[in-house]
Amino acid sequence: MEAPVFNIQRFCLYDGDGIRTTFFFKGCPLKCKWCHNPESQAGEPQMVFSKKKCTGCGGCDRGCIYGAREIAGKLYSVDELIRIAERDAEFYKSSGGGITLSGGEVMIQPRDFLLALMGGLKQKGFNLAVDTCGYAPFEAFESALPYVDTFLYDVKFIDSSRHLQFTGEDNSLILSNLKKLSHMGAKLEIRIPVIEGANSDDVEMRRIAAYIAQNIKVEKVRLLPYHTLGKEKYEQLGMTASDEFSAPSARRMQELTEMFMGCGVQVC
Repeated sequence: MEAPVFNIQRFCLYDGDGIRTTFFFKGCPLKCKWCHNPESQAGEPQMVFSKKKCTGCGGCDRGCIYGAREIAGKLYSVDELIRIAERDAEFYKSSGGGITLSGGEVMIQPRDFLLALMGGLKQKGFNLAVDTCGYAPFEAFESALPYVDTFLYDVKFIDSSRHLQFTGEDNSLILSNLKKLSHMGAKLEIRIPVIEGANSDDVEMRRIAAYIAQNIKVEKVRLLPYHTLGKEKYEQLGMTASDEFSAPSARRMQELTEMFMGCGVQVC
């Protein structure tokens, strides 16, 4: 059994508790207009071309020694990923960290592969987090629940029409899955990207805060400011990055933190 992974990051500090190794899987059902990992969207490996690294030597057919042409994505087996995870076991133990499965979207990967990987990681005693957009059949979440210590769950909008406009899909499945996971006692960390030009207005942010306060039992809520670090990747993939979004100011982030806390939602 194999699945496509486009990046493996060791010593991560922002993908769950402690020091972690994060596996980024390819393939995502959403097409967020602000996506900072566009290479994650397609489910198959892709050629990435960097003009900055290209010297014009003409040796492309022999493979680029300068790294101007690379393949984003590689098929990994369960055993390969577990062996990679084991390399930093002592760091997970000393920091309270573990493994995070991210994407793209983890929960649309082949079910047998996911359960074998999750089961193998848990047999090694590793803490396991899943970073998800929530757009997958609930059966995938339900089958994973015995293995997952924390779901890092994205909430981008409550307004379904705006979610459809900016991601290509409505959010009814996402919110339904979130409610079900909460009712089943899953440990949840809700992550809310704050994007000027999309969802950062008072109306939508207040809707999100109210929805969480009224419906979800949550461990943590994080407000994540939009950044533009992924824009160069669009050119490398022959895609066009949107210029309609920008990062919120520090003052705006503080205002939103106070708004959420005023609604009874603790932001960390």
